[in-house]
Amino acid sequence: MSIRGPITAGLAYGLIGFALGLVFGVVRTLFVAPAIGAFAAVAVETALLLAACLPLASWCLHNWQSARPAYALVAGVVGFAALMACEVMLGLALGQTLQDILAGMARPPGMLGLAGQIVFALLPAGLAVSRK
Repeated sequence: MSIRGPITAGLAYGLIGFALGLVFGVVRTLFVAPAIGAFAAVAVETALLLAACLPLASWCLHNWQSARPAYALVAGVVGFAALMACEVMLGLALGQTLQDILAGMARPPGMLGLAGQIVFALLPAGLAVSRK
């Protein structure tokens, strides 16, 4: 098998994951954070988003025949890179600077979100290993 399958799986995983995160993020920002605070809202969002991304990771690995652990790791890394690229582009489009975006990741809610994104990157490999 070529590396094309895991790269395609990773791109799909990252882009669909970003779209899900965008929807969850709007709900968190407009409705949940004002009620329970930013950190708690990110914690709830992260848990729900990772739960939604587990079947997404499985679907991507299956559809692009990338279920071997090494291929799944590549898919997760590519997915993370695509997700982060989309996050940065969205921030820039909304008028933030790269420095603003990085500063947001250095605050507790941003750190929790980044930790969730790292788990997102590892989900495909975790699935592949658990199935062996």
